[in-house]
Amino acid sequence: MRRRSVIFSGLGLTLVAALGALFWRPKDLGENHDNYFSALNNLLKEKGPGRPVMMIDVDRMNHNIDQISNSVGPEKTYRIVVKSLPSMDLLKHIMKRANTNALMVFHQPFLNAIVDAFPEADILMGKPMPITAVATFYNTLTRSAAAASQQIQWLIDTPERLIQYQQLANKLGVTMRINCELDVGLHRGGLSTAQSLDAVLNIIDGDPEHLNFSGFMGYEPHLTGLKAKLESPSVQSVLSIYQAFIDQAKARGVDTEKLTLNGAGSHTLGIYENDNLMNDLSAGSGIVKPMDFDTFYMKGNYPALFIATPILKRYDELKLPGDPAIAKLLPLWNPNMQRLYYIYGGYWKAKIVSPAGVADPIYQSTNQSPITTSNSVDLQIDDYIFLRPTQSEHVMLQFGDILVVKGGEIIDNWPVFHQTG
Repeated sequence: MRRRSVIFSGLGLTLVAALGALFWRPKDLGENHDNYFSALNNLLKEKGPGRPVMMIDVDRMNHNIDQISNSVGPEKTYRIVVKSLPSMDLLKHIMKRANTNALMVFHQPFLNAIVDAFPEADILMGKPMPITAVATFYNTLTRSAAAASQQIQWLIDTPERLIQYQQLANKLGVTMRINCELDVGLHRGGLSTAQSLDAVLNIIDGDPEHLNFSGFMGYEPHLTGLKAKLESPSVQSVLSIYQAFIDQAKARGVDTEKLTLNGAGSHTLGIYENDNLMNDLSAGSGIVKPMDFDTFYMKGNYPALFIATPILKRYDELKLPGDPAIAKLLPLWNPNMQRLYYIYGGYWKAKIVSPAGVADPIYQSTNQSPITTSNSVDLQIDDYIFLRPTQSEHVMLQFGDILVVKGGEIIDNWPVFHQTG
């Protein structure tokens, strides 16, 4: 009896395990392109370049520009973040539609290009630059150093960096506009207490010929995942720190009404719609909404940026290097591994959004990346796969000219910036 009990117990455990395996077995998630991606697929097969491309849907992007402009409002300045939108034609389009000439720049070669292309733009640097990068900017200018200096607000985070900038300004005979980075809670650097502003203002006040105080920049992406409202303690903490610096500047006799008081980013812009402390709000990636920007205040924005790449090979069975038995077993367990495609390129900071139901990659390749689907997906060689970048900066620089689509047609190609001057 005891042996029979053990046998039946073992069979019971095996049955439970089998039922559990069936319960946890992946479902068939495969779907062909919907109407939107089918139209793009047909367009690219007919008129595309036959290689991986970065593409922008202008109709969707225009909606996003309007969303952001309306969120900033007419009483504040909308400042476009260039690193997230690295194309001169793209910037021109956004500046015109949003009616702004305010830009934020993070990279020295981009800064030289921007100063040449937009001599009327007001440029705030998004991070403190090494003094050698600042010197390189001036040494490679194609226009007057004095005129270019009037466009730029250089960001400084310490009195020591400011002294470096002062020495260069003296050497060049220019007046540098100085904006102070504030640590409002991110703890990535910047002035941390209102009292620390005094050392900076002492240097600026002592050399008005070469230094001019232009404002503050307080970046707060640590609020991103909080669904924070204006009245939230975390937001009020940011604003109270910012206000303390403004009060300190006023106490030093600074006319704060004339300062650039910059903050926010795409993730947090919506927090400040009913706040008047900061008069200058930044956003970049929200214009095209890559995947990392599927966040609380970006819900009303549309994905407008896609990587499209052709299918090079199709197999109606899974093929794997090594043991062929595994290739037979995996599709039995996961129906989303029944069909194998190889795409042109791959391994980008991006995720496939169409067709639906693509299984996790069996391996990654920057040359021919394999993807697997169920038999419910029926795409052919030369059809396109569509991915959403997880971010726009850097990724947008990997494909050459941006393919511009509007009203279901390719209307232009927009060159991207070069990484170096």
